[in-house]
Amino acid sequence: MSLRAPKITYKAWTYKNGSSPIKLVDETIDLVKGPNGEYVAPDGKILVKINYASLNPVDYKVYQKTPWILSFYNTKKGFGKDFSGRVLSVGANAPTDVKVGDIVQGLNWPIYGGGSCAQYLLVNPVWSPITTVPTNIDLIEAASFPLVLGTAMQMTRDMKFKGSKVLILGAGTSVGRYNVQLARIGGAKEIVTTNSSKTSELITELGSTSQIDYHKHPNFLYPVLESVKQSDKFDYIIDCWGGDQLFPEIDSIIKKGGIYYTIVGDSPGVGWDAIVGTAKARIRMIGSRLGLIKYHYTIGLLSSNRGNRGWINLARDLLQEGKLQIFVDSVYPFDELHEAIDKLENGRAQGKIVLEVAKPNEENHNPFK
Repeated sequence: MSLRAPKITYKAWTYKNGSSPIKLVDETIDLVKGPNGEYVAPDGKILVKINYASLNPVDYKVYQKTPWILSFYNTKKGFGKDFSGRVLSVGANAPTDVKVGDIVQGLNWPIYGGGSCAQYLLVNPVWSPITTVPTNIDLIEAASFPLVLGTAMQMTRDMKFKGSKVLILGAGTSVGRYNVQLARIGGAKEIVTTNSSKTSELITELGSTSQIDYHKHPNFLYPVLESVKQSDKFDYIIDCWGGDQLFPEIDSIIKKGGIYYTIVGDSPGVGWDAIVGTAKARIRMIGSRLGLIKYHYTIGLLSSNRGNRGWINLARDLLQEGKLQIFVDSVYPFDELHEAIDKLENGRAQGKIVLEVAKPNEENHNPFK
């Protein structure tokens, strides 16, 4: 297979800054001449024809928080990071195992680079994890998991679950659901979760051994302390929800040398409270690094492939073995991104929201001869 022209023109959802709208615009990818005179992806890059892209709350938050001054850095910032699709071309010296024709899934970096809500994507595998799709899931599911499962895997990579007691805050969230499953797969003895009664049955199925209904206990400190009385302190606390309820009694809750990992910080949401909450969490993390507190505390989201290499291959293997359950709420047409964002923002999705860019059998805009 070879590409017919020196550039590809395609449609992509982009924005300038957080005050400008997200628009469907024309974009181009410049190709290079290959050794046989054909056009191929630039050196070190992988050209992917996108079939599906999924939305994450952080995608919209990044858009909202993009300052106007960054308009000068890139006037067409791509929206979305998760994708599935087909490899059209692999540039020379690209550090990857995928090849032309492979059906792949991945997560595109950097933050203000190309977005997955586009017909084509040029992927740099140095930064962006990409691998083949397991044979037991479809391309919609393949696009739905990379960021959330990758985040869960980064949160838990230093946790030795065998025989441990784990507290997962926000188990009903997309990341929380994978954390429950990873703790179960790792052999945790006790998995205590906070979630709503609406997701209780599902969270139990995923591996929770006991639950705290956050509607009944908005401040879950006391139910957590009760759990400590019944079966000792926690080895690990995994926070996908946010809040500072536990810290007044944290030394009574987590074991010395335990791990507290949060992706939210003390105050979820936006505004001054969130800024202060994040600052407090950062100070706590510095104290942890300096050995000033008795447990290890980390706040952070999924890092790029450069800092967290190999996780997507492990994720693929776990999915291929049928050990993880994937959650998709709904699929929207490519031209209905704004409707998909509305669904994302109302907080009622039970799983990932996916954008259908092109069905796998569609060959529209195919640049192959």
